Amino acid sequence: MKITMKPRLLQVKNTLMAFSTPIHQARYDNMADFNAELAKRILKMSSEIPSKYNSNDGGWQSDREILTKLGEPYGSQLAQMFIDNVRAAVGSVVEMTEPEPARISIDAWANVNQKGNSNALHIHPGCPWSGSYYVAMEPNCAGEIYFQDPRTTALMNNHPLNPFNATNHVSIKPEPGMMLIFPSFVFHGVKPYLGNSPRIMIAFNLR
Repeated sequence: MKITMKPRLLQVKNTLMAFSTPIHQARYDNMADFNAELAKRILKMSSEIPSKYNSNDGGWQSDREILTKLGEPYGSQLAQMFIDNVRAAVGSVVEMTEPEPARISIDAWANVNQKGNSNALHIHPGCPWSGSYYVAMEPNCAGEIYFQDPRTTALMNNHPLNPFNATNHVSIKPEPGMMLIFPSFVFHGVKPYLGNSPRIMIAFNLR
């Protein structure tokens, strides 16, 4: 069944925000026990399994089967949280006149950054939406996720009234229990983390 979509256009007073890029944020309360168990299982894996190396500059990264390896109910709950927030992000961009496809798959992996570790700017090709769920980190210890404006041609002019140079990067300070959803084509990275205890997050791709 074909899905048809009609764009939702954001308007601020008399200005139409025609090509805005959604970054959806959700905050989950009462997740301390859930997150503590996730952290325990992920740190155990990180001590036993060599890291994958993709965007990470230091730290540890799992393979793409983390939802299965975390076991139940953790894997299925995280997958449902991701899908629910993808639906919300899609709904902020378009009105859908047909139901979403029944066949959806998810890649997910864990990242553990220690003090001084970061992630280089990168995208997630081959998928429409990506996300991150934050499990653990020390407060006020940097490690922000940052996004680069995907409209690269907007940055080609240094005129003083070109606002897009000033807004080229958007940084978000994560905290445990936060989930972010964003288009996979948006370049994003992680600033160096300065905490003494691990910064743990789980990344997702919609396939």
